[in-house]
Amino acid sequence: MNNIVQLLLWVRTSRVRLTLLFGGISLFMALNVAMYIDHERTEELGRVNSDLLLLAGKPIAMALAEGLKEREREIVLLSHHPMLTQGPLDSAVIEGHFEEIQQSFPAYSWIGLADEKGLVQSSTGGVLKHQSVLQRPWFSAGLNGPYSGDAHEALLLDKHLRADPAAEPLRFLDFSSPVRRDDGGVRGVLGAHLNWQWATGLIGDALKALPRADDLEILIVNRQGEFLHPRNIRDDQKPNALPSIGAFANVQWGKDGEFLTTTLALPATTIQSLGWTLVVRQPMAVALAPIEQLHVVIARWSIGLTGILMLMTYWVARRFSLPIEQLADEARRLDETGQGADFNIKASTVEFAHLSDALRKMTRHLLQSKHELLEANLVLEEKVRDRTAEIALRELQYKGILEDQTEIICRFKADHTLTYVNDAYCRMFGLKIEDVLGQVWAPVVHPDDLTRVKQELNAISVGNPVLKIENRVIAGTGEVRWCQFVNRAYFDSEGRLSEWQTVGRDVTSNKLLELELQKVSNEFQDLYNRAPCGYYSVDADGVIVRINDLALNWMGAERVDVLGKARLVDYLDQAGQATYKKHFPAFLEHGRTDPIEFNLIGRNGITRRVSLAATAVRGEDGRFVMSRSVMYDVSELFIMRYQLRQLNAEQEAMLDNDLLGIAKLKDRKIVWRNKALERIFGYEPGELLGVDTSCMYPSEDAYREFGLEAYPVLKAGQHFRKQTSMRKKSGDAIWLDISGVRLSEETGESLWLLQDISEMKQYQAQVEHIAFHDALTGLPNRLLFSDHLRLSLALNDRMGTLTALCYLDLDGFKPINDRFGHEAGDEVLREIATRLLTTVRANDTAARMGGDEFALLLTNLTRQEEAELVIRRVLVAIKQPISLKSGPTVSVSSSVGVAFYPTDATQPAALFAKADSAMYQQKMTRQENERAVL
Repeated sequence: MNNIVQLLLWVRTSRVRLTLLFGGISLFMALNVAMYIDHERTEELGRVNSDLLLLAGKPIAMALAEGLKEREREIVLLSHHPMLTQGPLDSAVIEGHFEEIQQSFPAYSWIGLADEKGLVQSSTGGVLKHQSVLQRPWFSAGLNGPYSGDAHEALLLDKHLRADPAAEPLRFLDFSSPVRRDDGGVRGVLGAHLNWQWATGLIGDALKALPRADDLEILIVNRQGEFLHPRNIRDDQKPNALPSIGAFANVQWGKDGEFLTTTLALPATTIQSLGWTLVVRQPMAVALAPIEQLHVVIARWSIGLTGILMLMTYWVARRFSLPIEQLADEARRLDETGQGADFNIKASTVEFAHLSDALRKMTRHLLQSKHELLEANLVLEEKVRDRTAEIALRELQYKGILEDQTEIICRFKADHTLTYVNDAYCRMFGLKIEDVLGQVWAPVVHPDDLTRVKQELNAISVGNPVLKIENRVIAGTGEVRWCQFVNRAYFDSEGRLSEWQTVGRDVTSNKLLELELQKVSNEFQDLYNRAPCGYYSVDADGVIVRINDLALNWMGAERVDVLGKARLVDYLDQAGQATYKKHFPAFLEHGRTDPIEFNLIGRNGITRRVSLAATAVRGEDGRFVMSRSVMYDVSELFIMRYQLRQLNAEQEAMLDNDLLGIAKLKDRKIVWRNKALERIFGYEPGELLGVDTSCMYPSEDAYREFGLEAYPVLKAGQHFRKQTSMRKKSGDAIWLDISGVRLSEETGESLWLLQDISEMKQYQAQVEHIAFHDALTGLPNRLLFSDHLRLSLALNDRMGTLTALCYLDLDGFKPINDRFGHEAGDEVLREIATRLLTTVRANDTAARMGGDEFALLLTNLTRQEEAELVIRRVLVAIKQPISLKSGPTVSVSSSVGVAFYPTDATQPAALFAKADSAMYQQKMTRQENERAVL
């Protein structure tokens, strides 16, 4: 037990307390420094890691966007291929082409071509062939134009393409485009399903290629907020909210924990933007791993430095406290014995030596004073008896004076029991003295103020015995009055409260006026502090002398640290300080300044853009007193202006490209254009501004017809698009893909995009010529001849005319081919083709059907004899000798069979069969006649 007491006494010594005090201070300072370093390093590491997340996500976003763009473009180009736009939709050639595309890009799970009724005619692997896709979104949207669809579960194709039934269902991205005839009508829809594994594989490959992928994850969210990748994310793994595009934050991902997260938007490269958002995240434990190592180092250094400082403090405190302890022992002996003590203590410092000497002298003086006080006490007791009698007399006099006072006077004990009240007290409260004495004063105090009054009275002390209180009381009339009471407390010799004396007066009128003034002042102060802008005032030195709460909040400072101490310029960035110092002298001279914008940097690290304006308050002598200054937070406006400038620059760069011609028209005159438009039409820079667009059309009729076709569509609020031929400045024709939209109904302005497709049209013409003409002779082939036949029959039905189909087979051609070779045979066929073209009429068609067989289509006949005249000219021309390049001269003849529409047949196949049969009969008859002659 003694050991515990000794230990407690030791702990209460000065040296131990100083040691603990300095140790605590050092530990507190170390913790503050550590917290500051931790905060700064954490913020810096968060920003660095967020930048790394954005750098990692941007290439993936661009790769996904470019991939989607390429697939859409590939499907659109394929839909314009002649084998789709002109040939049969169920051709084996088409399916073979689809298979080649799928082999070159295996991510295509399925490519198919459906007719306008929604029936699949051609597809890869024959999957879904002759099945209806009428209700599928890609088909219905593809009827109207190119379509790119968001990721979805496979429906019709899942059971055909998923090899393992236990595997996850397939997911596709849909691409489709209309297949149009030459007249612009839709003959079908080309569709392709891109396997979702293409996107997940691209993300996985990109992450593997990153040099620092530490637990980095890429997620894809569609515009509905659904997670497309990974598809197995559960609701308890999803965050409540994601950062805005380009921002980063520490996000709680459900049960998965905290992740450093940033987002970026997938660039819109397809016609229908998918609206994807890429989410890049990294566990906070990985992102902030270096901070944990820093914590360990800081903790070790803090503990070590604190321990060293405590040991040094204890040693120094012990050196200083030892002489004091010796002096305390001598003083204690003096108190116990009452005799003189020896304060001659060995001290290592001059101060302790002086203290020892002073205590020694003071002890001698105190002992001498003690004897003198004993003698004086006897004299004093006699005087006290005399004074007591005198005081009793004066008390009677004072009591009469108190009774005559108009102010309330009372006395009460510590338990609030009244021992005296004057007449003014009784008049105020309508009471009699005999009814009051011995009772507490609480009933006369307003109930709402009673608790406060008691609390303030309880706070009285010996050092502060006088207390002034204002509170409401209930007068004898029942009226509530305001009174001011001056309360004086009396304490006994031991410091215990013994009695109160209170003097009060009625201050109702003053209090009511004071309350009204306080209300007005509070309303004004509330308006000042809670205004939606920052108010402040500065003196001639720029020191802030007044400021409202909002401005203090922006500065991140306390009022006590700002008023009379801080300058606004101290809270501005470097550029803002230079601007402020430039304008402040002019403000002092002229007394006002127009709004100026600065970057205000708060002590909490928050930077905001503010607009500052001020006027001056001057004294009667015209001297500057202070400013009336107001600040508005224009951060959002500043950011919007900056973003608008950036957007304008980006749009200008996009519009002023060198590939796509862009023009803004008003009344069909060019009011704005980019440089690509002038390049496409061959004009010098600026030459097209203000020019009417009629100069770009082949003729006035073409200009007028385009306007009649396009502008009603624009007026209806729709987009207009057309491929048409126009004219360059040089007069050369140029094919353009034109699309337009109305910009303003009031001004009538419209925006037009023009793309040069001359090369594509030339290529298309070449492909069409190869598909519909014989490669050797250049004559139409069977396919084009059949198409001309269908058109001619339809024309005959409207006009009531005849059509003759003539089938020709050369006689004597095989011997020439066998004797002189295939080159000679080809030369003969080309010559026969030339003679056919020069012999038939302009509206007739000559075609090679294959081998040495030809066909003629004679149209717009009124009688059969007209066809016989043409046939005789043809047969005569064929019989003419042909001089071969190799030297010999040869000749051939021809057997011909003729069938007339509608007299011989009404269907193309029947006409072919009729003409072929007639030609065969003629050839047999000729051979029999030749044998008969022989």
